[in-house]
Amino acid sequence: MFFQDELKLHLDARIAVVNVVTTEEGRALREIMELASRPGWPEGEGLYTWDIGDQFVCFRKAREPFDDKREATTDTILRMIRDYKGSATFILKDFHQIWEAKRGALRSLRNLAAQLPETQPRKNIIIITPEYCLPLELKHDVPVLELAKPNAEEMDALLERTAGASGALAQVEPALRVKLVVAALGLTSTQAERVFRKAVVTASRGRAGARLDERCADLITEEKCAIIRESGALELYPYVENADRIGGLDELKSWLELRRMAFSEEARNYGLSKPRGVALIGITGTGKSLTAKVAAGMWSQPLLRLDMGAVFGGVLGASEKNMREAMQIAEVIAPCVLWVDEIEKAFAGSIGDSGTAARVLATFLTWMQEKQAPVSVFATANNIRHLPPEFLRKGRFDEVFFLDLPTLHEREEILEVLLRQNRITDIRNKFDLPRVARETEGFVGAELEAVVNAAQFPAFIDGGREIETADLLNAVSTMVPLAKSHREHIEELRKLVLFGQARNASRSTKVEEVNIENLRDNRVPDESGPRKPERKMDL
Repeated sequence: MFFQDELKLHLDARIAVVNVVTTEEGRALREIMELASRPGWPEGEGLYTWDIGDQFVCFRKAREPFDDKREATTDTILRMIRDYKGSATFILKDFHQIWEAKRGALRSLRNLAAQLPETQPRKNIIIITPEYCLPLELKHDVPVLELAKPNAEEMDALLERTAGASGALAQVEPALRVKLVVAALGLTSTQAERVFRKAVVTASRGRAGARLDERCADLITEEKCAIIRESGALELYPYVENADRIGGLDELKSWLELRRMAFSEEARNYGLSKPRGVALIGITGTGKSLTAKVAAGMWSQPLLRLDMGAVFGGVLGASEKNMREAMQIAEVIAPCVLWVDEIEKAFAGSIGDSGTAARVLATFLTWMQEKQAPVSVFATANNIRHLPPEFLRKGRFDEVFFLDLPTLHEREEILEVLLRQNRITDIRNKFDLPRVARETEGFVGAELEAVVNAAQFPAFIDGGREIETADLLNAVSTMVPLAKSHREHIEELRKLVLFGQARNASRSTKVEEVNIENLRDNRVPDESGPRKPERKMDL
């Protein structure tokens, strides 16, 4: 339901006091004024705003005269509204500062919320606040309406209003116009207007009558990244990875590729459901976070990272607000991928807790279940012990994947990907990848990356030559895989697949599966390779 329709429904239902939550006060006023000019607004009902600085401002005169020139104080404003004999809607700005400072005003407002619905003619009070801050005494008497951020249609109108007059939109292709609008989604109207103006200036710099172009869309995206980052809990990644960055995980990549089709026009006409999200479980370094980035790239969608630490930061009561704002931004930007990293750390204290963590978790779980916008949640977790059981159930996630230790074949693939990223060509002929893969049993992707990075240093010192198999093997000899000390944890996670609670992200057979019971500690190379001292360690 649109904001104007929802507000009208409340007013027509004689809900006399309404709290509108938005940081865009000017936009909220425009919405309410537009509502007052629509057919259906009661004949003769006035519309006035009040704040301590400008006092009363009349936007629509009431039939019954109201003395809007009379000065009202924080002590008298509610009495004036109560004693007025006509019909009017009063918009109070910054009034939350008054009820926080004066408990008497809080009591008067609560009385009016109960009395005004029973009086004739109709009188309404709309209180605009920048955040959810209703005192406990008003929570059951005053409903809260949130003015969502501008949608695509509203953003297009704002673009027209901001850039149209200058001619910067003249002859702009429809596809580019859509790109400009999409780039700004997730911003408030004030923020969007600011970045649109900067885009116009950028386009016209040094060129008279210049039009908006692709550079302007990139500028808007960069500005949005900075603005969202400043908000605290969310970070926007405009440039994401492609599937070539992942070695192994064929089952997971196939699943992502299949779901990519859900965003086509044909899928929409067919009624195909869009992905709700995926839970990625596994020890550190197995590629869970990279998968979220790759999914956004495969699906050509923006990637939002939700920082749960920032959600829980700040003053008391801010956590719920931060979570709601993050969810709202994600819905406006949708379709998008929302990446929640190491989610178990955020909700570790929610089990059996009735405090902030439990409330935020409940809000998040409800949203995941009920959301209509195509926001695909990619939640990663290293340890399922700290997750509440209801978190992983179907309906919230389409699938739960377990990312196991890479198999022999997958380690070869990962090494090839990492070497290719270092601009090395003809890798299969230059390197003995099967041998390096055998010597790195139990290594995860992050550890294999560390091997390649470590191998570069001796090659660089030795005249800047290209790295060789011997460099990789020497680097391996200095490392002990994390899996060696996490045997019980890995076995516990593998039971998720065994008991049908998760799906293996790899197309591995039982024979291929890395046996963590027999991880070798003394990888002695053959006579042709570099020798390393034996190390004896017990698992």
